[in-house]
Amino acid sequence: MKMSSISGWRDVFAFTLKQTLKSKAFIIGFIIFVTFSILLIPIMNLVIGDNVEEEGLIKIQTVYVYNETEITDIDFTKVSNLEIAVNDLKFITENKEYDDVLEQIEKDDEPAVTLKITKDEGMYFLHFTKASSGIVKNTELELLGNAVMESFEQIIIDNVDISDEQLEVIKSEVGTRVYTVDSKGKEIILEDTSISYNDYWLLYGILFIILMVNMTASTKIATSIVTEKSSKVIEHLLTSIKPLAIIIGKILAMLSAVLIQFVFIIILLFISNSITSHYINPGRENILKDYINPDVINNFGIDKIIICLLIIALGFIFYATLAGLAGATTSRVEEVSESLTMFTFTSLIGAYVGMGAAGTLMGTGENAFVYFALIFPLSSPFIMPGAVILGKTSVLLVISSIIVQIISIVLLFRFVARVYETLILHNGNRIAMKELFKIAKTVKEGSVNEK
Repeated sequence: MKMSSISGWRDVFAFTLKQTLKSKAFIIGFIIFVTFSILLIPIMNLVIGDNVEEEGLIKIQTVYVYNETEITDIDFTKVSNLEIAVNDLKFITENKEYDDVLEQIEKDDEPAVTLKITKDEGMYFLHFTKASSGIVKNTELELLGNAVMESFEQIIIDNVDISDEQLEVIKSEVGTRVYTVDSKGKEIILEDTSISYNDYWLLYGILFIILMVNMTASTKIATSIVTEKSSKVIEHLLTSIKPLAIIIGKILAMLSAVLIQFVFIIILLFISNSITSHYINPGRENILKDYINPDVINNFGIDKIIICLLIIALGFIFYATLAGLAGATTSRVEEVSESLTMFTFTSLIGAYVGMGAAGTLMGTGENAFVYFALIFPLSSPFIMPGAVILGKTSVLLVISSIIVQIISIVLLFRFVARVYETLILHNGNRIAMKELFKIAKTVKEGSVNEK
């Protein structure tokens, strides 16, 4: 790939970036991303926040109790955890027919529920029932049920008259420890490198976002090239700019637009978190720490952001080059989706390998397959950024991944340099993959074959 073959890429880059930033699709998408980033933390705080418990249980005012067990004189109000959990909650031992009380609850607007206590085969059961269309919510009933269950356990203990010492013995935990030792009997410390359920979904979410943005942006590059070919605009560009410079300029322009969106999303998420923590819910120091591993938040510095953006950028250049090459193999806009089949298939392979690595990290921790996925050029752009954020990769793996990606991009560009000028001038049926390799063998670097 000669330097002369990419001269003029800056002009294509500046023009494409300007047109991309001005396009309605980019502006609408950017507004959606900005709105999502600003509102995400407040909505999470509102929907999943701890205000649910405070607002929920207080609404329940009456519990009608039906006791069908041998335990008599049940008094839930004397148990401390219920006094803390709810206010003005009355437990009424009811003598009316059970079905009559259920009908009453269904008709009345009072926030009331029934509690039937039964025993079967040595087990106690607490049956809660609420009105099907009343104001009591399922979450409120679940919270009340947990509190009553703890209280009932204490009532059972008091009923059998067990001393505190005996209770302590009964509740004593019995644990086992398994040691791995070497030939000399010295213990081998095995580090647990697995990730939690929440960490897995964070990793999966990052992977999914990168996949969607990468496929959307790369598809735009292919569509742009096909549109310019079909409208003959590409022929005017070729009078002053080499074909390879066109695709390089387009790739770097689209990459810049994507990185601008990513940077804004990250900045706005932290701003949204700060505003929510200080003004919307001042009682909580850091809202993100409630939903993401605190170690991830504490260790998420500018160095990790730069590494993640670099890996994402290299991956985007690789996949965007494939998409641009696919776009150059066809001459009609209607055939774009068909020409992108191989690109889509390659992207999904990388994404699925990354998903497999994420599942492996949650199940067994780091192993050879995870290391392969972190370095493999198809999957590294999807899984490595999340692994860096979670601290599940080493400096050596990061450097190896970057080097392998750079080598892959160089090799791909050498291949593109051999065939792109022929492809960009091609107007006819879509060129198949095997024909691309034939062109690469017969066309010398930088030469132009006219058909």
